[in-house]
Amino acid sequence: MSTSIWPKIRDTKVPAGGAHIWWLLQAGFVIKSPSGTMVAIDPYLTNSVQTSYGVSRGHPAPVSPEECEFDAVMATHPHDDHQDPEAIIPFSKHQKMKYIGPFSVIKLARAGGFYGDRGIMLKRGESTMINDIKIEAVACRHMFELEPTPDAVGYIITVGKWRIYHSGDTEYDATIVDDTEGRVDCSLICINGITGNMDTKEAGFLAWRQGCKVAVPMHWGLWPEDSDAVTTATLNLDEFSDVFYALEKNGGKVVIPEIGKPIELL
Repeated sequence: MSTSIWPKIRDTKVPAGGAHIWWLLQAGFVIKSPSGTMVAIDPYLTNSVQTSYGVSRGHPAPVSPEECEFDAVMATHPHDDHQDPEAIIPFSKHQKMKYIGPFSVIKLARAGGFYGDRGIMLKRGESTMINDIKIEAVACRHMFELEPTPDAVGYIITVGKWRIYHSGDTEYDATIVDDTEGRVDCSLICINGITGNMDTKEAGFLAWRQGCKVAVPMHWGLWPEDSDAVTTATLNLDEFSDVFYALEKNGGKVVIPEIGKPIELL
C-alpha cells in the first residue's frame, strides 16, 4: 500500500453543519460528520478480485482495513469490489464497528464476525442511525446478467443539512428517481456503463433529476488501464460534466474525486 490517508481522515475536524467525503477509488468513500462519526461505503481495500477473478488492482488501496476505525461500514451489494470479502474479518476486529446492508450483504458480514446487533440489515425504505448520521436504503437496479443482485440498494446518508446519495452499482431506473428526486444535495454516482451500471450520460441526467448541488462521478480509477473494465467502460468524465451542466441551471457543480483530497461540504 502507498502512504495511507487514514491519519488525515482520522484527524481532520469537520466544521459544524458540514460533512467531509474522502474517495477510496472505485465506489468507495468515507463520510465524516462534525461529531467525528465516520462511515465507509463500498470500500474495496484488498486484492480479493484478483483472487476470485484474476483481475489485479491498477492502483494501491489508500487505506488498509486493519487501521480503519470506522463507526460503520455499509455495502450496497455483495460483489467483491463493493463488499470486499477479504476486508470483513479485519473490519470485525474493531469491536465498535457496525456493518450495514441488505440481506445478502449482512449474511456475509455475519459469517466474517459481525454477530448480533453489529450487523444491521436494511432494505429499500428502511433507515438506521449511526450517532449523528442517518442512513436510508433507497431503490437500486443492478441485474448484471452474470451475477444479479436483486436486493442491492443505494443509500441516502444525511449528515446535518447535507443529504448524500450513493448509487452503488445501478442501471437508470424510474424507481431511483422516485426515491431520490429532490432529496439529494450531493450525488456519488456510478458512470462506467457496463456490468449493469449507468453510463456517463445517464448518470449526468440522474444527478440533474435529483437536484443535487454537488455531483461526483464514481466507479472508476481502480483497474489497470488495459483491463476490460476500463477499455469497455464509459469513463469520459467530461461527458458526464457536459450533460450535467447542460441541464443544471441552479448553480450545481461537478467535483471529480481525488485520492487524499476531501470533498468539503460546508
